[in-house]
Amino acid sequence: MATHEFQPVRYFNTIGSHDPALRIADGDTVVTSTVDSSGYDAAGIHVTEPGNPQTGPFHVEGAEPGDTLAVHLDLLCPNRTTGYSRTILAPNVIDPAGVRELPEDMMAKWLIDL
Repeated sequence: MATHEFQPVRYFNTIGSHDPALRIADGDTVVTSTVDSSGYDAAGIHVTEPGNPQTGPFHVEGAEPGDTLAVHLDLLCPNRTTGYSRTILAPNVIDPAGVRELPEDMMAKWLIDL
């Protein structure tokens, strides 16, 4: 089993048929990063279009259409002390009883304890 240090150079905003960014074997580990929903990297540099850009896709050798793949996140590290979301998204992630108390669609700033 190999460990791949992967530095993304392109991002996609859709799930679909894209050429693999990296080919890996079953059991391999990928160490990588991603950008925020506005397309900014950890250094605050705008590197891609906004809209929840995704790192990858990764091709798992031997996987066939219809296979179920298990992905294990060994470590997930925020790269800054703040995060943002639109409050309109929050009804999908909070207790339904609190939805009425949410402000109208506006930007919410989250403080992250690194």
